[in-house]
Amino acid sequence: MTTPTTTLGFGRGYDERQPVIVLLDTSASMARPAARPRIAELNRALADWFGSVRSQDRLRARVEVCLIAFDSAVRVFQPDTGALVPGTPAADARLFAPIDRLTPPELHADGYTNLLPAIRLALELAARRHRELTDQGLPALRPLIWLLTDGAPTDGAGRALAAAELADDAALLRRAEEQRECVFFVVGVRGADRAVLEVLAPKATYMLEQLDFGEILQFLFHSVDQVHPGDTAASTHQQVARQVAMRAAFAGFIEDQL
Repeated sequence: MTTPTTTLGFGRGYDERQPVIVLLDTSASMARPAARPRIAELNRALADWFGSVRSQDRLRARVEVCLIAFDSAVRVFQPDTGALVPGTPAADARLFAPIDRLTPPELHADGYTNLLPAIRLALELAARRHRELTDQGLPALRPLIWLLTDGAPTDGAGRALAAAELADDAALLRRAEEQRECVFFVVGVRGADRAVLEVLAPKATYMLEQLDFGEILQFLFHSVDQVHPGDTAASTHQQVARQVAMRAAFAGFIEDQL
């Protein structure tokens, strides 16, 4: 009988599974600047990054990825069809796939930054995937949820949300972390509103404006190795924060040499 791990395409000898959900901002601001649109840079970085990670045995064998894109609407990537489809709670486990099964979609920038529905979908998918892996008898680390954005949350009509309007979703995130359902991180790039984003991730909002998208994606997935089964969300945040500080210091050193 074929096991679930074989059908997913994971390498042998690596039983541990690490679900990772990446929330990608594809709002209209990502089409700027006109001479070098951030969305084009992100598309190139995604393609290059998937290629490089496939060569890393440990990550290729452990990590399964779910991609969610959000602008005015929320869409989730279907690896089987290669399409971004409307994100709904009814989406199934096939939204998670090992690196070898993923060819990233071509992203286009348009619309507003309707982030909160994307976070709620990510929380539902993370909790469900962790249960599914556990039910299959596979050792599953708590899912990581990474948000990459260049702005600040809006509602579906484009109205900027005040910090107080994020309180309910921030509480959902903290509760999910306390119940070991996920660990949540935010990466802000050029133009991101740090003060607002820190409401959602007070101890895990990183402004990586000095790094390009390729470097950010490499940082994101190398941080997977900072997660250990017995760690709390707080200890995971601390370990990743140390990694961010080292990378920032290194980037500053390189800039000083130029």
